[in-house]
Amino acid sequence: MRKKSESGRGLAHGLVLLLGAMVATGLLAGGSRADVSVAPTVLVFDGEAGTKAITVKNTGTKEQVYRVSLHNFRMLPDGHMVLAENPGEDEHFATGMVRYSPRELVLAPGGSEVVRFQVAALRAGEYRTHVLVQQVPDVAALQTSPFRHDDSVSMDLQAVFGVAIPLLLRQGDLPTAVSFGKARLTALPDGTPVVAVRLERSGARSVSGALSLLHDGKEVGIWDGISIYAPTRYRDLLLPVDAKNIAALRDGSLKAAFHEPEETRNPTAATAVVELQ
Repeated sequence: MRKKSESGRGLAHGLVLLLGAMVATGLLAGGSRADVSVAPTVLVFDGEAGTKAITVKNTGTKEQVYRVSLHNFRMLPDGHMVLAENPGEDEHFATGMVRYSPRELVLAPGGSEVVRFQVAALRAGEYRTHVLVQQVPDVAALQTSPFRHDDSVSMDLQAVFGVAIPLLLRQGDLPTAVSFGKARLTALPDGTPVVAVRLERSGARSVSGALSLLHDGKEVGIWDGISIYAPTRYRDLLLPVDAKNIAALRDGSLKAAFHEPEETRNPTAATAVVELQ
C-alpha cells in the first residue's frame, strides 16, 4: 500500500500556499487546492551548472495569471515549512545564485508554459530555495488597485493559492546518512491510527525518498516524498496505518526502511528494527 503521507508537509511533491493579498500567512500541504500544476516537482542542479525548466499548467476552467518567485523556507521537525529571512547555522540559501524567466504567465484553461532557471556557477556544498508559482485570483483584478478611495476607504483582500517546489544546488562530495529513532502507536485528533517514528539526518545535504514499514514480514505501508531539508536534523513523522493492523502492532517491532531514488547521486538508505513503545 503506497501512500502520500500527511506527515509529508513541505515535501518535494509540491507545497500549497495560502497567501493573503498583502502578507504570507502560511505553507500548507497538498497540491490540489490551486488551479495549477507544476512539473517536475523538484529541481536539482547536482555538480553541473546550466539551465533547467519547469512546466506550469492551468488546470482550472478560466484564464489565470500566475506569478513566479523564489522564497526561502525552513523545515521544522514536524515537517511544516516556515519563511526564513536569514540563514541559520549550516543553512545555505540559493536565491542569489539563480536567474529565471518568465516571472509572470497568463494561461488559458488547460494551457501551459515553460519557466527556465539558469545557474552560472555552483559553489561547494548544498544551497536551497523554493520556486513559488502563485495564482492571482482574477485577471481583471490586476487592472485595478486593491485600495479604493471614495467617501470611505475599503481594502480588497483576496486569497492567492499556489504551489512551491524545492530548488537545490549541489557541488562536491556531500556525504549524508539517515537513521531511525523510537517508534510508537498513537492517533490523530480524528482518531486515525498512526505510527509515530523519528527519522534522523546527518551530513552535508538534504535527503528525500520513500519510507516503508513492515511487521512480521508484511507491509504496513510505504510513504513517498519523505524529506528532511538541511540543516534540520530530524523529522517526527506520523504515518497512518490501517486500523485492522492495530491489534498486531501493539505487540512487537517494525522493520523500517528508507531509501532515496536511484537517480540521486550517491543515494543514501537505511534499515532498522524499531521497537514499538
